[in-house]
Amino acid sequence: MDELLEQFLIEARELVPQATAALDGLRVEPGDRSEIDAAFRAVHTLKGSVALFDMAPAGRILHAAEDVLERARAGRSRLDAASVLALLACVDRLDAWIDAMETNGRLPLDAVTEAARLLRRLAGHGEAENATTTAPAETPEWVFALIDRVPASLRDGNGDLVAFRYDPDGECFFRGDDPLVLVAAIPELVALDLGSVQPWPEIDLLDPFQCNMRIDGISAAPLPAVQTALRKVGEQAAFFVVPRRQDEADVAIDAARTFRVDERRIDLLVDHVGALTVTGNGLKSIVDDAGKLDVSLAHRLRSFQVELDRNVAALQRAVTAVRLVPVGTAVRRLPRLVREIADGLGREVSFAIEGDATEVDKAIADRLFEPLLHLVRNALDHGIEAPDRRRDAGKPAEGQLRLRFARAGEKLHVTLADDGAGIDPARIRAIAVARGVVTPEAAAALDEHGIVGLIFAPGFSTATEVTDLSGRGVGMDAVRRTVESVGGRIAVDSVLGTGTTMRITLPLSAITTRMLVVRAAGERYAIPFDRIAETATVPAARVVALGGGEALVMRDTTIPLLHLAELVGEARRDTDTLRLVVAQVGAERVALAIDAFGERLDVMVRPASGLLATLPGIAGTTLLGNGEVLVVLDPERLIG
Repeated sequence: MDELLEQFLIEARELVPQATAALDGLRVEPGDRSEIDAAFRAVHTLKGSVALFDMAPAGRILHAAEDVLERARAGRSRLDAASVLALLACVDRLDAWIDAMETNGRLPLDAVTEAARLLRRLAGHGEAENATTTAPAETPEWVFALIDRVPASLRDGNGDLVAFRYDPDGECFFRGDDPLVLVAAIPELVALDLGSVQPWPEIDLLDPFQCNMRIDGISAAPLPAVQTALRKVGEQAAFFVVPRRQDEADVAIDAARTFRVDERRIDLLVDHVGALTVTGNGLKSIVDDAGKLDVSLAHRLRSFQVELDRNVAALQRAVTAVRLVPVGTAVRRLPRLVREIADGLGREVSFAIEGDATEVDKAIADRLFEPLLHLVRNALDHGIEAPDRRRDAGKPAEGQLRLRFARAGEKLHVTLADDGAGIDPARIRAIAVARGVVTPEAAAALDEHGIVGLIFAPGFSTATEVTDLSGRGVGMDAVRRTVESVGGRIAVDSVLGTGTTMRITLPLSAITTRMLVVRAAGERYAIPFDRIAETATVPAARVVALGGGEALVMRDTTIPLLHLAELVGEARRDTDTLRLVVAQVGAERVALAIDAFGERLDVMVRPASGLLATLPGIAGTTLLGNGEVLVVLDPERLIG
C-alpha cells in the first residue's frame, strides 16, 4: 500500500470518530459550541486529507458539511435535528469510503450518485440568516498572516478570534462615512492592517474624494459584536472566525512527542519478549539442578535469575504499554452500522458508547469488533422491538442500546445492554430440544439462567428464515469462540419484556498469560489462572456417588467431580488424597482431580493448530525454556 495512503487511513480513522462523537453530542444539544467546534475541526481536516487522493465525491460532501458547520460556528445559523442527521450521514458515508479505499484503492462505483444524494440532503441546512455576512468556506491566507502579527499573549486563551475585511465603497466619503471611525468602534481590536483595493495611482492622478482603502483587522470580541460595529456597511465587510492558536500549539507539541511505528515491528518485539520470558522460565530449572551440585553457584545463579525476572517484567510492561490502544478505535464503525441496520429494520434506536477511551492491548482490540457487531445485530433484530410494538408495551418508541467499557484490575469488562423484548426461556428450551442441541431430559434439568445460556451452544439459532442479518449459520457460538480465543468469557442476563445484557470479560494484555502447571496420567498440562476458581487438597473419602457420577461438598456447596486423566483419554489413578483444580463453568463450579500441582509460569500461548485444533478443550500450546511443548487446557470447553 502507498505510504501516503496508509498514513491517510490511520489519520482518517482517528478523525471520523471525533466527528461522529461531536455530532452525536449535537443531537442532544444542537447549540453546544464546543461540539460544533470539534465537528468543524475534524471535518475541515478530513476535507484537506481527501484532497490528496482520487476522492472528489468525498471532498464535495465534506466541503458542504464544513459550510454548514462554519455558519453554525459563526453564529449566522442554527443547527437542528435534521441538519445534524444530514451531517452524520455524510460522515458515515465517508467512513464507508475510507474502508473502500483500504480494500480496493478507490471509491465505490456509486460514489458520485451517493455524493449527489447527500448534497441534496444537506442543501438548505444551516443557511445563513443574514446573507450579507456569509463567509467563504475557506479561510483566506491573509487571515493567517494577520494573526501571526497578534502578540502571543493575545493568541492564547479561550474563545475564538474574529478576522474582518472591510472594503469601503469608493463613494463612501460623499455619504458621510468615515471608515477609520467605524473600525475604531470595533471592540477588542488586537491587529489592524491598512491597504488599498487598487494600486495607488501617481500623485497627480489621485482623486482625494474616491476611497481606495482596504482595512483588515483581528478582534478578540465575539462575532456578533464585531458585526454590530460594521452593520451599516452591509456587503462591504466579510468576517472569518478562527480558533486561537493555543489549540494548534497543543497539537504541534503532541505531534512532536509521538510517532507512528509499523505494528509488525511491535509484534516482532512482542515475540522477542515472549521468547525472553520462556528463557527466564527455563533458567529456574537450571538453578534448581545447580543447587544439587554447588550451593554457592546456585545462590549466584538465583540472584542473577531474580534480576533477569525483574528486567523481563519491566520490559514486558513497557511493550504492553506501547501496544495499548483506546478500545474506541475498535468500535468506531459501530455507530454508523447501528444507524444503517436500525433504518433497514424500521427501528428507532438511541445508541451510546461509554468508556471508549479505556485502553486495551491492540491484539484484543482487533478481535473485539466482529463479536460486538454480531451482538449488536442480534440486539436490533431480535431484541429491540419495532416502534408500534414498543408503544403497545408501554415503552418509548425509541429503543435504548448501550455499550460500556470499564477496566477492573487486569480485565476489560464489556457490557452491551438493550431495553428490548428480552429472551423467552420457554422458547429457547423448545428450540434447543427441536434442533437437538440438548435432550428433553437435560433441558428439563436446567434453570432459566442455564436455558438462556443455550444460545451460545453450537447449532443453536432462533432464525426461521435467511435475512441480511441472521439465518446464515453464524450463531452466538461463533461469538463465544472468538471471545474465548483471546482468553475472554461471555455471559448473558435477560428479563423477558425488559431487555438483555451481554457481558464480556477480556484480558487487557495478550503478551503473556499466567498459568498453573498440573500433572495427570504422566503428562503435564497448563491451565490459565483466570479459569481457576480455587485449588484444594481433600480426602478421597469425601467423594460420594451422585446421579451416575461423583461429587463432593466444598464450602457448603455440592459440586461435581471429574478426573482430568479420564477427560484426556487415560485411566485415572486412585489415591487417598485428591488434589483438585476447581474451574468455573458458566454459573457452576466443577472440580477436576489431578495427580500433582506444578509451578506457576508466565507464558505466551500459541493458538492450537493442526490436529490439536480439532480436539475439545485445547486452548493452545506454549514452549518452555527446556524446549518442552506444553498443552494449554480450557477447562470450560474440556468439561462442557
